[in-house]
Amino acid sequence: MSRFICLLLIYAVITLFNCSLLASEEREDHLESLKALVESEEHDTVRINAMIELSTEIRSKDPDAALQYAKNALELAQKLDLEVLQGHALNRIGIVHWQKGELGLAMDHLLEARHIFMIKNYKPGIARIMTNIGLIYSDRSHYEKALEYFFEALRLFEEEDNQIGMAVIFNNIGRIYQNTGDFDLSERYHNLSLNIKTEFEEKRGMSFSYNNLGIVYKHQGKYDEAVEYFRKALQIRKKLGDKREVASTKGHLGLLYLKTDNYDLALNELYEALQLYEEVDDKSGISRNLNFLGQAYMGKNNLPKAEQCFNESLGLAEDVGLARVITENYNNLAELYSKQNNFQKAYNYQQKYLSLTDSIYTEESRRRIYEFQMIFDSERKEREIELYRKASQINALNFEKQRLLKNFLLAGIVLVVLLLFLLYNRFLVINKTNKLLEKRKDEVSKSNAKLVKLNQILLEQKKKLDDLNKRLNTANQKLIDSEKHLIEANVAKDKLFSIISHDLRNPFASIVSFSRMLKRDLDNLDKDELRELTLELDKTVVNINDLLENLLQWSRTQIGKIKYNPQYIDITEIVNDNVNLFMPNAQEKQISIENHINSNLIAWADQNMTDTVMRNLLSNAIKFTNQKGKIKLFYETDNNHAYISVKDSGVGINKQDQEMLFRADSLHSTYGTFDEKGSGIGLLLCKEFVERQHGEIKFESEEGEGSVFTFSLPLSEFF
Repeated sequence: MSRFICLLLIYAVITLFNCSLLASEEREDHLESLKALVESEEHDTVRINAMIELSTEIRSKDPDAALQYAKNALELAQKLDLEVLQGHALNRIGIVHWQKGELGLAMDHLLEARHIFMIKNYKPGIARIMTNIGLIYSDRSHYEKALEYFFEALRLFEEEDNQIGMAVIFNNIGRIYQNTGDFDLSERYHNLSLNIKTEFEEKRGMSFSYNNLGIVYKHQGKYDEAVEYFRKALQIRKKLGDKREVASTKGHLGLLYLKTDNYDLALNELYEALQLYEEVDDKSGISRNLNFLGQAYMGKNNLPKAEQCFNESLGLAEDVGLARVITENYNNLAELYSKQNNFQKAYNYQQKYLSLTDSIYTEESRRRIYEFQMIFDSERKEREIELYRKASQINALNFEKQRLLKNFLLAGIVLVVLLLFLLYNRFLVINKTNKLLEKRKDEVSKSNAKLVKLNQILLEQKKKLDDLNKRLNTANQKLIDSEKHLIEANVAKDKLFSIISHDLRNPFASIVSFSRMLKRDLDNLDKDELRELTLELDKTVVNINDLLENLLQWSRTQIGKIKYNPQYIDITEIVNDNVNLFMPNAQEKQISIENHINSNLIAWADQNMTDTVMRNLLSNAIKFTNQKGKIKLFYETDNNHAYISVKDSGVGINKQDQEMLFRADSLHSTYGTFDEKGSGIGLLLCKEFVERQHGEIKFESEEGEGSVFTFSLPLSEFF
């Protein structure tokens, strides 16, 4: 015991001179480089990985910042549809919630991450998630369920030969047996974990093994060994700047002081641990440490302060779901009320303690825990036997291989001698044959010379024939193209004459009629009649103007006079201009126009062509919409194109007329809801202008239900 006291004093001196929790200069440089990557314009995958690693590095120092970095990584991974990185970010969010004692939130995020990893069959990720879910079950004292997850994770880590992952699992399994009181098994697993972490020089993992071995030795009454391992754990954790884990070690060291009745030293260590837990907002750690403080105050016979600590610890433990801490508080409160002679309360808490302890440590639960261990040991022995059997088979195969190799060498020598003899005979035959071949070669050479000359003549004739065929094909293609252009020109001519003879003649006849009426009855018309006549005349003139404008534009497209001049243009501005242009027409028919194209929508297009398309579509929508109808303008975008839509609640288009839209050889015109006349050439012009701009126009319509016309334009010149 004297050696233990000396170690405690040495530790106290070390603690006074090592109170700073700042990380080493090398660690700070690493954190700064990670922050620079997060804030830089590097490739998005690099930034996401930097966010996740930064969250890992600072989770025990600044959990709120760590949680935000993990959430930012998740948001960016979801935006880029990077599923595996989404899983890593969700795992990191779950771990931070677990550290803060928010076990429900932690479980939700971990289960979501496991779902992603299982869909992608990403075994390393599945193993990590199984490990972390096991930790949550362990904190809630569901040890049987925790072991089930730990052993499944261990199987996956072994398949991947992930030694560090296996070491983590060994450590966690050791904690289970530590909590169930099987300290021999616990020590075995912690040492297995420590050996792997020491081999790979994994300092953080080593600190966990040192700390857990200290706890095991404390429970076994080996205080000297316990304080030595706590000192090693604390030394590493201070260098890493890991506040949460420093608090854990200090808390258990405080319990060591309690074991030796050094209550003041115990309170000093426990309050330092409590402050660190509060700094990182670790509710589970705060709850455990308050329980330790209650024990210290009860040891000093300060029962009111002890009662306060136990009740605060119990409230937090019940909120978080820490069954083991709840049972410890029940037991401590029972002992405290017994000392106060409040035997009714003491009895009540003792009953709660026994009931909850029985539910945690049932015989069936213990049996299942040891079954898991027996299955694991059995599988491990079977694997070792299988490895030994395979090694024996390999040795036997190597011996057989050497024997066969000797036989093959002997057979090879005999075969080589036989081949040499055959080759010599073959050489004699070939030598004789070569002389005959030389003679035949001369004869063949003379024949070849004649064939070469004849072949040259044939090649020249073939070349002339190919040239003639090529000229004939070119001439034939020109005739086909010419015939096509003549047909198209003839259709255009017929349509042009049709419009001039019919669609223009009727409006002009109306103008002549209105003109004569004005000339004849000007003095006899009152103001209302004159206004009505003027409005009708204006409507006719506007229709003629629209028809002539479309006719001029369409005829210019047919002869190639309209040039395509693309540039970055504001679609919103074009839409707003046309809405303002047609607003009087819409108001006349009491039609409402909803314009949802209200942001800066930039496209790579021709300003005039796009304006013409928008004008025709909006004009048609007003023309074929009933009074008090509705027109809606909206858009969508993808990676390459913008899709602008004009939707009306008008009369719609029947199935027969739909088949004739956008066709020059079957232009079809109908009257609007106010008898507005159209030529059908506007939609043909829209189709040509949209396709000239590398877009597409389409429509959906149902008779009596209205129509939706949608055209697309490239968002950039690199479509």
